[in-house]
Amino acid sequence: VPLELISSIGDHNGLEAWRRLCADQRRRLEKNQLQRVEGLLNPEFGGGAGFREKWLAWERQLEIQGASIGGALTDTVKIVVVRRKAPAELARHRRVTAGDYGGDYS
Repeated sequence: VPLELISSIGDHNGLEAWRRLCADQRRRLEKNQLQRVEGLLNPEFGGGAGFREKWLAWERQLEIQGASIGGALTDTVKIVVVRRKAPAELARHRRVTAGDYGGDYS
């Protein structure tokens, strides 16, 4: 695709070729960034015994990708994501201990 972009410039204008390449690359990076954010906001934790390990792996990914996605997710967003994906047993426990909101991410 980059070669096609450059070839489509008829007057051999190097500055215009560079501008188009940069714009194309920016679109690709933005698309990639959106896909990574979507993946982080919709993780697959599964249920049962593997939940905790997948949750911790997700948190490591948040740390690793935080800068590349434009900043870390807020604690509130992390809590919402985990609450949505929590197994039934953890959801029951969460209702019992609801007064400790944000305790794990503060």
